[in-house]
Amino acid sequence: MEVKLEGRNVEVGDEMRERIQSKLDNLDRRFGPITHARVTIERHTRKNDQRAEAKAVINIAGNTITASKEAATVPSAVNETLDTLTQEMRSYVEKQKKRHHRR
Repeated sequence: MEVKLEGRNVEVGDEMRERIQSKLDNLDRRFGPITHARVTIERHTRKNDQRAEAKAVINIAGNTITASKEAATVPSAVNETLDTLTQEMRSYVEKQKKRHHRR
């Protein structure tokens, strides 16, 4: 699995990189084969409000699944995005199973 991690206006440290890689490896094992994953973490500053946004795009078996969340801190934005990605993957796999079961 090819993973690209990008930080915009934020430094992505080793701990964050390892956490994201671990979560993607887990998704790859559970829901199988992820060919490419791209995670973008961005910090926005609007007036006196600082927000962090995380976006994840993964490619699996001819399909693309995306998730994006915004939160007050970078770790919470990343965690929420990866949790949403897990739910999306679970939903996709269940739909695939139902479709193949009908045949």
